[in-house]
Amino acid sequence: MSLYNGQLSCDSTGTPIYLPANDYPSHGVQVQIPRITPELLYQSNAVTFNGNQQVYAIENKFQSNSQLPLLPPQANVNAPPRTQAQASTNGYSLPASTIRLAQVSEPSFDNQMVLLALAEEYLTTAFGQSSGAEVHEREKDIGLYYKLIATGLGCLDAVLRQGRLSPILEARTRLRYASVLFQETENYMEAEEALSQGILLCDRVSGLLDILAQRLFSANYLKHRFHDLKYNMQHLLTHVMFVTNPRASVKFLDGVIKDVEAYHHVAWLYAFRFLRATLSISIASAQETLIATNQFRVVATLANHNGDNVISAAASILEAMTCLRRSNSAESIEQAQRALAAARSSQLDPAFQRVPQLVSMMHFVDISCSLQQIDPTQSKQKLESMHLTLDPLTYSNNWTLDGVVRIPLGDHTAHNLPESSQTPTGILQVDSAGAVCVSLTWLPKDEIYALGYLFSGAVVLYRNAMDGQKSEQYLNEAKRLIGSKKLFMREKTLAKMCLTAMPHLQMGPFTLLEPRYLWQRTLLCQVQIHLIFALCARTSWQTAKEELSLLRCSAADLPEPQLGPVSVFIHYLDALLQQATGDLASALTIFQSSIFSLPTSQPNAHASPPLQPQHDLSLLAALNTLLIIRSPTHPKHSLFPTLLSQLEPLALANPSKNIHAAFYLLRATSPTSTTSDPAPGIVKTKQYLQSALQAAKHTANNQLMCITLNFMSWKFFKGVVGEQAEKSARASLQLAKKGRDSLWIGVANGKLAETLEKQGKGEEADAVRREGLDVAGRLPVVMQREVDGVTEQDEEADTIRVA
Repeated sequence: MSLYNGQLSCDSTGTPIYLPANDYPSHGVQVQIPRITPELLYQSNAVTFNGNQQVYAIENKFQSNSQLPLLPPQANVNAPPRTQAQASTNGYSLPASTIRLAQVSEPSFDNQMVLLALAEEYLTTAFGQSSGAEVHEREKDIGLYYKLIATGLGCLDAVLRQGRLSPILEARTRLRYASVLFQETENYMEAEEALSQGILLCDRVSGLLDILAQRLFSANYLKHRFHDLKYNMQHLLTHVMFVTNPRASVKFLDGVIKDVEAYHHVAWLYAFRFLRATLSISIASAQETLIATNQFRVVATLANHNGDNVISAAASILEAMTCLRRSNSAESIEQAQRALAAARSSQLDPAFQRVPQLVSMMHFVDISCSLQQIDPTQSKQKLESMHLTLDPLTYSNNWTLDGVVRIPLGDHTAHNLPESSQTPTGILQVDSAGAVCVSLTWLPKDEIYALGYLFSGAVVLYRNAMDGQKSEQYLNEAKRLIGSKKLFMREKTLAKMCLTAMPHLQMGPFTLLEPRYLWQRTLLCQVQIHLIFALCARTSWQTAKEELSLLRCSAADLPEPQLGPVSVFIHYLDALLQQATGDLASALTIFQSSIFSLPTSQPNAHASPPLQPQHDLSLLAALNTLLIIRSPTHPKHSLFPTLLSQLEPLALANPSKNIHAAFYLLRATSPTSTTSDPAPGIVKTKQYLQSALQAAKHTANNQLMCITLNFMSWKFFKGVVGEQAEKSARASLQLAKKGRDSLWIGVANGKLAETLEKQGKGEEADAVRREGLDVAGRLPVVMQREVDGVTEQDEEADTIRVA
């Protein structure tokens, strides 16, 4: 996604700055890029050497509405002009030109400090503009935004070219310059050069201070300051290198980790190992994902050894999340649950409760494990536990507007940390309780609660019709929270707070807000997908079609990496609605498209998880295709045996019990033999139906149980007079009403009316039949098949749909 094409020149040097024209990585759990704020860049750092005060930086007093600071007093500034006679010294006279220059000379001031202050003014104005504007209104101000950025960079570049800075101020300026270059432009080589020179400067000064530290404590203090600046630069340099050469970046970071281990800087070791795991996840290969898991385990072990309980819990939770990302196999789910068990050992720590982001993340991952296992009972219990935990945290003061998660260090690690590392910004921060923290970037409060509503809706989706459409209520709340501009207006609130109450908090650059916007769009699409499935389950076809149109609008903003999985769901839901409303030809065309082509084998256990939803949807598309062409009179019925044989091993090898139930039900109703299995007889049919019913009960899938019981009632009790036939018909009708499925309510009413009529209960049979006709009248016209006023039972299997 190109944000701006072309180039802007820095006025002070003429060096072109190429603005970004590439896609930015999607939002995820990332280690925060260090940002040096004006307070950190220009704060007063007076250090005493043998009683002599040496000032290594000045305090920034420049504000947009204030005057320049008074100039320092200089010799002879206020002296009256001297005459030529007065200018003579020891009988020698000064040239007249010199005397005139002395008379008109002006007091000098430090140009570099002015340029640094102007740079911060330009950058602060630009970032405030990008944060305060809504996403769809930013393009009109994009030119001004980049002019401000380019001018600010030009000021910083001019200062660095002039030199004559104190070492600590030069290091901070280089870090600030490289940070803005990386975030706002494509000048990655210039950013690497600035950071490399800054790292060399820190190493050189640290070496000199090592000698002085043997005599002066203040030199030791300053040495730690240069170590922290160096680590910040190395942290940022890793990000810069990762854009152009990921493998070289990872190799460089591995070397940095070894150096930090040698110095026993534990807090920075946590930060760099978290970064190493994040980069491995971004590479998205099976080997790198395994490396990320191992990095989290190393952090957890080290944190346990040093008494950093919250760091250990965070590493374990991220390890569990990575295991689920790696695969949805039983082995990966078990590893994730073991990691969560380790994290729970720290949940009673008061410091852990001060990090609500970690608490919510732990619940989300825990619920995800149960959803992957399709265990509705356990999922419901975990959902209730999540509500009991998160509801009291709604008004906690520990939430952050910028999505930064501040993980506090233990007392032992914090006490051993040099005071110079306890800065209010950057990788190591100090929270409101005064604890030193390692900062990570995840999600702000609004998006976490939107995600919580999505999980709530997904957990109770199977009981949506029976629980008063509770799942739809959760999903609509999540949709309202994401789509009502509340999240986007929060950026304006953040900008105002940054400019007033929290000047140390950097506002969001345009390039950082764009990935967040894409993440919000992706989250909204996931909510809408779940909502459409809930509507389809209770046969609310028209509302589902309207929601599908909204889903297409939401997905229109997504780039290809995020659009791919969403597009597959859009195609499947479109075909599903076409099939449900009777347009079988259009549905079949979509189901047989290349996007739903069956794979040759089940995805590898270590395959990337995004492949699994597309694989499952391909299986469901094949099941629906078989339901459409199963009739011998269908023009494509000849494809039925081949497709059924191809589908059978894939469906039975799938971990989803719902797919097992759907396949067994299809196999029981199939009148055609396959190459490996002839047309099922009465015994085989009963086995298939029993397997389908057991799998549906295991997942509490009311829809599949209803369809299975209706078919069993028709198959085994058609024309039978007796109590068992009536019980079977009534149970089928009860399940259909429970699920509020209009189609199967009509089918079950027709079957019950026929059974009652054969048993001589004519009045009751007429009442049931009228009820069935009333329900059938609300179905789409093309689906209303009636024979003598009753839904045709012999064709009921043709209307089965797999949602």
